[in-house]
Amino acid sequence: MNIWVVYGIITAVGVLLIAGIVIGSMALWRRQLRSSLIGLVGRRESIRAAYRALESVFAALGEETTEGITDFAMNPASVHRRALEDVQMRMAIQVEELQAVALPKTFWHCADLLMAAAAKVRDEVMKINRAPSPDMVLAGVGTIDVAGVRSGIAAAGQELDRLLVENHIEDPAVYGGGLYI
Repeated sequence: MNIWVVYGIITAVGVLLIAGIVIGSMALWRRQLRSSLIGLVGRRESIRAAYRALESVFAALGEETTEGITDFAMNPASVHRRALEDVQMRMAIQVEELQAVALPKTFWHCADLLMAAAAKVRDEVMKINRAPSPDMVLAGVGTIDVAGVRSGIAAAGQELDRLLVENHIEDPAVYGGGLYI
């Protein structure tokens, strides 16, 4: 056999091997992008759930009797205050996790927006939970920046939706799409 034929075979095998590595790497990178985006979708849904919990506490307080509102203001162990404490803790965890999560650089802005939205929910609820007196608790309820919380969640959602479209992910279902919260 001619030496050039052997060199040709070695070169062809080498090119095929390199092409396989490149294609495999691209497939793994795409899988990592999808996994990161689905994780961000789960975090967005967690923040939305916390906001809905905040709204439901306010709705329940609106229907309470005077005794119920007094209990809310004076008793840190009341049902509604405990619910708000739970929201605050969950959003504090979200902020910490979003600071530490490893993401592709193109997703950093979205993670920052999600972190800002979670921090906004946490900080607004903290006005109530850290209030030193019953009057301050009720004043804290009145000073919640609902529009700011809503706009923060909306901005993060829009950026995440843009990333989902850009990465051709059409159905990032939280339930049934491989992510279970």
